Order: sequence, then structure tokens, then C-alpha cells
Amino acid sequence: MADQKLRAVVLGCQVGRNHADGYVDSDAAELVALCDLDKRQLDLIADQYDVEARYTDFETMLEEQQPDLISIATPQQTHAALTILAATRYTPKGILCEKGMAISMGEARAMLAACERRDIKLSIGHTLRHGTQVQQARELIAEGAIGEVQMSHIWYAEGGMMNIMCHCCDRALFIMGDPEPAWVMGNVQRDADRWERGWPAEERAVGVIGFADGARLILEGETPHGGHTEDHRHTFIGTEGTLAVRFDPVAGDDPIGLRIHRKGGHVESFEFHDDSFVDRRRREIDTFARWVAGTLSTHHTDAHVCVRTQEILMAIYESARTHSLVEFPMQTSTSPLIEMIESGALPVRYPGRYDIRHRATIEREPPAP
Repeated sequence: MADQKLRAVVLGCQVGRNHADGYVDSDAAELVALCDLDKRQLDLIADQYDVEARYTDFETMLEEQQPDLISIATPQQTHAALTILAATRYTPKGILCEKGMAISMGEARAMLAACERRDIKLSIGHTLRHGTQVQQARELIAEGAIGEVQMSHIWYAEGGMMNIMCHCCDRALFIMGDPEPAWVMGNVQRDADRWERGWPAEERAVGVIGFADGARLILEGETPHGGHTEDHRHTFIGTEGTLAVRFDPVAGDDPIGLRIHRKGGHVESFEFHDDSFVDRRRREIDTFARWVAGTLSTHHTDAHVCVRTQEILMAIYESARTHSLVEFPMQTSTSPLIEMIESGALPVRYPGRYDIRHRATIEREPPAP
């Protein structure tokens, strides 16, 4: 199999256009078909990558193409059903599902179980794990550059938990060496009827994660700017120093991407890598194909590892719902966010549904906080 290209298909041609680019660029895979409900978007991406097989029905594509690799690049509320359908009715060798993995732990665990039963490798699209800068930060931590990590913190300005906090949490876990979470305590605020790609999205969120080794991770989303907050800046405090990790510099901004402040006052700096999203996605797709083919024994975004990010996010919602610390493994299988909304525990103070990803659908902008 290692000498043969694996046949790949992509579902969802918005986010999936980058998956298509990755398969076309990879020497381990070939892109054979695309699928999207929007025929105009489908034709646009298919024309760009010269793909003849075009579908508006997922099952028809799977039945006719019988692909080795499937990319699912649709909104998170569809991930579980589509992944389980592909894994139970067809014979792919690998499925790459975009993040967030699912909308509940019940769905995430069902996805893993369905793929395990058929020996299908499942990957979650946390592309930032394939960033050169992120991997360098992970290597520095693993080499003991700041001793044992005791505390990590990240803050982001806007975007919601299932979108931006999902990135931030997973990136922090990866840099820390994917430690095992033991408990979570957190809270969320959703005063307006805010949505993100068709799913309810809170306005503010905070989570404290405790790991089995005693380390802590603090996640802040859309809390007031102040102190040492900088959008998407990770800080890792260790027994021998502090590592600061910055992302996506603005032109003319500080060129330093990594800084280590060691005990005694010595500072070591590393400049930003010229590392675009396209580069990261191409590495992700290529290594996914090679992992499925058997030429790589592990993959950074193996769902068995990335499910920890899913559980942390669900546990923050669950902590907000129960007003308590949530221990792992998390017991609630449904979506705590939906449970809060439907029970009236998270009431909307400012009616008027709007989607932060589709501004044209806004019925009424919420008042400024």
C-alpha cells in the first residue's frame, strides 16, 4: 500500500477547499471526488483542482467512489452522524473530521467506537498541531527548557468555545505534551442569541483544567482585555522558567515568536517561522495519508488524543450547568450547552438570533456589553 496513492474525497467545499488542496499536494494521496450541497461552491472548488467527480449527496459519492480517505469538513453538529455513517456502511481506511470533533461526549465516543470496530483511523482536524512554531514549542517543553510545566494560560478576543477556544485548548495540550486532564471547573455567559455556523455560541467563557501530573491550564475567551492579555498568546510557567508563544505576527510587529525567560534573568528568543495555514494543512493531510497507509506509526491529530480537547470543552459547559467541579472521565453524554438552553438555565436577555460566521443573516446586532 505504501507505494500506492490512497483515493481521497472531501465533503464540504468551504473549509474543505483546504483539504482538497492538501490532497492534491500530497504524494501519498489523490483527490478523486468532492461533495457539497451548494452546487456553485462545489463547481468552484472542483474547477480549481480539476476534479471531475462532483456530488451533492454524500452517500452517493461514497457508494460510487469507495474511497480510502474521507475528509468531513462540515459544521460540528453534523460530524458524528456523517463519520458513523461512513465508518459503518462503507470501507474507508481513514477519516479526517474537522474540529470541533462533535457537540457532546456521547457523539465523540460513538465516533471513536464506530471507527475502532472497523479498524478505521480517525483524525480530528486540529491543523495547528502541524505548525512549525507550535512543534518547536512542544520540543522545547519536552527537552526541559523551563523544567516541569506548572501553569499555562491563553486568552482570545472573540470567536466562541467550539471555534476559537477549541483551537487554543488543543494547541496548549499539544505544546504541553498532551497531558491527561483530571478535572475542569468553568463558567459561560450567553446573554444574546448568538450562534456560530449554525450552533449556539456563548459570549464569554473561562475554564480551569487540572491535569493528573498537577499542572494547570487556564482558558479565557472574550473576557475583558487587560493585564498581560494578548490574543492567542500562550504562556507556560515551569519550575525553571517561562515560555511565551505568540502566533501570526502583524506586519511590522515584534518578530519574536518564542521567548524563554530562564531563572537568573537570561532570555532566549526565537523568531517567527514563515509558516502559513496552507503549509500547515498540507503537512496535516500528507501525514494523515501516510499514517493511514502505514508508513507513519503515529499521527499528531489521532482522535484518541484529540478527544481530550472535546472532553475539556464539554466539561466547561457541564461545570457551568452544574455549578461544580467536573471530574474525568466526564459522565454526561449529551450537550451540556443545549441542556442549559432548553432548561432555561442560560436565558437570552437580548433576543435576535445572529451568526458570527454569517453576518448577512444577522437580524439584530446585540447591544455592546
